[in-house]
Amino acid sequence: MVSSESVSEVTFSVKEEEDAGVSIGNIQQHLIPLVSDGDTLTYKFLENNLYVTLDEITGFLYTTKHKLDREILCPPDHLGDCVLQLNAIVMPDKYFKMIKVNIDIEDINDNAPYFLENNISLSISENTPVGTTIGIDHLALDKDTGTNSMLTYLLENSDGFFSIVLEGESLSVIIEKPLDRESLDVHQMKLIATDGGHPSLSGTAALNVQVEDANDNCPVFTSAEPILVTIPENAAADSIVAQVHATDADLGSNADIIYSYSPRVSAASRELFSLDPSSGIITFSGVVETETPPEHKLSVFANSAPCPPALAVVIVYLNQDTNQQPVIDISYIASLDNDDVVLKENVPVNTAIALLDVIDPHNIKGSLNIEGDVPFILKPHHGKYLLLTSKPLDFELDKQYNVFIVARDANQKSVFHKRLIRIRVNDVNDNAPRFSQRSVEASIEENNGLDTPLIRLTAIDADSDQNGKVVYSLGPDAPPMFAINTSTGELTVSSVLDREQQDLYNFTVVAADQGTPSLETVTTVLIRVLDQNDNRPLFITNEFTFFIPENFPRLGEVAIINVTDADTGPNGKVMVSILNSTVPFVMDNARGTLRCSSDIDRETADIHEIWIMAIDSGNPALSTTAKVTIFVLDINDNPPKVLLPKNNFSCLPVPGSTAQGATVAEIYAIDMDAGMNSVISYKIIGKEAPGPSPFKIDSLTGNITLQEKLLTNHYGMHHLFIQVSDGGLPKPLQSTIWINLFVNETLSPCVLNTVPEGFFQEQPLEMQNLCGREFSEILCLPLTFIVGLAMMTASLIFFAAGIYMFRKATVSNLRNMNRPAHEDAEIPLKLNQNYDTRDWVDVQ
Repeated sequence: MVSSESVSEVTFSVKEEEDAGVSIGNIQQHLIPLVSDGDTLTYKFLENNLYVTLDEITGFLYTTKHKLDREILCPPDHLGDCVLQLNAIVMPDKYFKMIKVNIDIEDINDNAPYFLENNISLSISENTPVGTTIGIDHLALDKDTGTNSMLTYLLENSDGFFSIVLEGESLSVIIEKPLDRESLDVHQMKLIATDGGHPSLSGTAALNVQVEDANDNCPVFTSAEPILVTIPENAAADSIVAQVHATDADLGSNADIIYSYSPRVSAASRELFSLDPSSGIITFSGVVETETPPEHKLSVFANSAPCPPALAVVIVYLNQDTNQQPVIDISYIASLDNDDVVLKENVPVNTAIALLDVIDPHNIKGSLNIEGDVPFILKPHHGKYLLLTSKPLDFELDKQYNVFIVARDANQKSVFHKRLIRIRVNDVNDNAPRFSQRSVEASIEENNGLDTPLIRLTAIDADSDQNGKVVYSLGPDAPPMFAINTSTGELTVSSVLDREQQDLYNFTVVAADQGTPSLETVTTVLIRVLDQNDNRPLFITNEFTFFIPENFPRLGEVAIINVTDADTGPNGKVMVSILNSTVPFVMDNARGTLRCSSDIDRETADIHEIWIMAIDSGNPALSTTAKVTIFVLDINDNPPKVLLPKNNFSCLPVPGSTAQGATVAEIYAIDMDAGMNSVISYKIIGKEAPGPSPFKIDSLTGNITLQEKLLTNHYGMHHLFIQVSDGGLPKPLQSTIWINLFVNETLSPCVLNTVPEGFFQEQPLEMQNLCGREFSEILCLPLTFIVGLAMMTASLIFFAAGIYMFRKATVSNLRNMNRPAHEDAEIPLKLNQNYDTRDWVDVQ
């Protein structure tokens, strides 16, 4: 049998929302089994339920498909733990026992916070000051408990204009930046409430702030502190309890004020106290029930569209004892203004404010105390009480204090009288204006208009009136083209800025209050001037001139094309293009160089004129053009060409009567090169004759003359092997020709079928020792040729420049002849030769 000492009540715990089949616990483990052999215990619930099953054999408890939902089983107003109570029995009869099963349902974070309203709307005037706090009375709810229901709030998409703050049970929106309806008339934000669960859940509501056009003044209650009223509960019906009064400095309909209760005021309080919407008078209905609470908090809104409502609080106490009670008598020491004590914030600690005494007709012995945490104390003083300051006052923290003086009986249990002393703290100039940042930055494009606004600086002074009125001025380091509005802090520029002259301005702005003495603070302003595409690319010259030799290597660098652009960024990024479509050159913009793109042959073209254009990447783009003239310098790549005689088989008859010194033949050769490379010299390098040759050749003209009188031994065919050389260095190029002269008595026709197969070298006697094997070939050049080489080299540059000037003048004259006087020269505009050598491979 089961011992009577066994447990008759067991408690298990399980998290809500568990799936079916999760083990909750085992009843059997909590019993002291004294079961006879062969007997088996069984378990059974006495009542049916949807949430828990009981294994009859093992005693295990399991969840079912019907999930345990704490928020359904235990309503939100349920206090304490959420427990599901079930009754189970142990069978058979000889072991019968009833067990009370308690299942503690543990909360999980399965409910997200939610707002009662998905859309929250506010209307705020555009001239509402920064720092204004606006209550929105829309707290989110969360069905969970504990930390799972502890909420924090976040405002999303506010763009810095608003923030949200939770103070106690009140949710408020704070204006962080000045509003401007003309810029944005509706601020659409998302109010997010996040719980403290892990992981956390959140709920949202749309918070829409309508920025209304300036209605410069809003309702203001004469007092921001609660109005305390005590009336007997048997006061006459319709008797006046209190009157709230708000003022609006506007005129006409803008000054109309409608009073209404906050939605937070309970229905019971509304029935007991009526509020006149026009006058703000609160009257007592006179109907007090047994369950009517003794204290009623009446939150009253003063409404004047489009302003946010102003709030006043009236607290009414219903006094059940109508007999005469002791009262607190107050004799003020500090100055009064409309029944308010007035103190400057800089008064010292222990400043006397008032002398208090209890007038007690019943001679009830008790004491006076200050209710709440305020910077004031009561000190006994000759049988009375002296009210003193206990801490320094700060107008910026608290502008007014409600000091409740409470008279209690000797047991400190019963309050028989309460008095309110309102203490107003007056401001002194103890706060300098404060900028939100130590430095601010703004940017403006160059070439701006006059008086262009840059930025609005805002400094906040926590003081009030003149002490908090901020005036802005520029520091002594500010350039003269900047100005600031002394009231609004708007910074403007009064002249046109040029980034190329100065791209950064750094100066200070001073914010000073109007207190005595004045306090001030300084912030640094950084103005960046942004670039506009207002500068064309510039070449270092409008006409470039370069010299290259013919046979210049392909892709070789001809010259660097220097181009600059005073702008920056894309506006200063320049691409150079070749406008001509048929020139053998390309631009390498990666290196800024002009390159050769094909073979260069001076004999084909000795001057190349190229038009190039530099264009930036601005929008719109700006460009400029320049002319490049490239002179091709000659190299000795063409041997002389003999024009006369036409071949080696020409033959000229020479009569025997030819006079000594007469010219018997002429050789005419040309060289396509220029300069020294085209200077031709002639030389007999071989001969075949019947006897000594009577002929000689002029090395400069190529004329062959008879150097001695012809004799009979001269008769016959004379073969002269002529070498025609140019003046190129380091090695000249040559051509050869056979000159065949037939000496005879008559001018009979000269017929030649063959020429000699070889020739012999004949050197002048005086040169033979100089032209040995040990001397270089150049030493064998004629002396006259060496002198000519030096002269031709010295005049090479003048020769090339002369050709260029002649061609330029000729082209210019031809153009002027073929176009009107007012028409400019045309530039070819085919942009088909732009290349970037970063795409070339193995360029040397």
